Amino acid sequence: MTMLNPNLDREALAAQYATDDRVRISGVLQADVAERIYSICSGDIPWEYLTHIDGNNVVIPSSDLKRMSGEESSELYRRIGAAAAEGVGFFYCGYKIDRKHTDTEREDLQFLHQVFDFLNGEEVLSLIRDVTSKKDIRSADAQYTRYDPGQFLTRHRDAHDAEQRRVAYVLTFSKNWHPDWGGLLQFFEEGGAARDAWIPEFNSLSLFDIRHIHSVTYVTPFAKQPRLSLTGWFRAKPADN
Repeated sequence: MTMLNPNLDREALAAQYATDDRVRISGVLQADVAERIYSICSGDIPWEYLTHIDGNNVVIPSSDLKRMSGEESSELYRRIGAAAAEGVGFFYCGYKIDRKHTDTEREDLQFLHQVFDFLNGEEVLSLIRDVTSKKDIRSADAQYTRYDPGQFLTRHRDAHDAEQRRVAYVLTFSKNWHPDWGGLLQFFEEGGAARDAWIPEFNSLSLFDIRHIHSVTYVTPFAKQPRLSLTGWFRAKPADN
């Protein structure tokens, strides 16, 4: 059974993408599939903290963060903030998907991996090729992400020649998101001026060319829920085995 909404108008979506190399596809998944992903990601899955410290990308297991003293956690946040103040860095929670299918003892995590496999299936890949006109797309990589209050992703591009990235994507599962909560997908001009921003929309797929400068704005302390999504890139290389 397909997870994809069968009523998507590929020609209309392709025309919209062609105007600015980006498009948002609302209602992209079958409703019950989107609801199940939302339910699982809202629960207890093995999130890790992903950040950038002293010039390096760092993965911090949630158990390690919990064991830190108040002084240690304050120093961690100071260093994260120091990098972000210079326009470099990020801080959010991630659950990385790979093709080894670890954590498959749990039925809910099995389903999250099945969604990843579906993204790498021909039904989705052909849709992305048709919408973006990038006919060399061969695979997707992915991680589930959760942005809690105080978390962010600074301004950047996603271009990476070795990874053969073609199109970035954000498949969103937050419901009834308020724009004042932050967590917006913000786009920028070359000089740093803000262009526009897309608010998280439940069961929507945002696609944009890797050359677009973008960020995820700071999630405010008064946000009532985390920003949940599945993110990654569609690439012009086969999936890793």
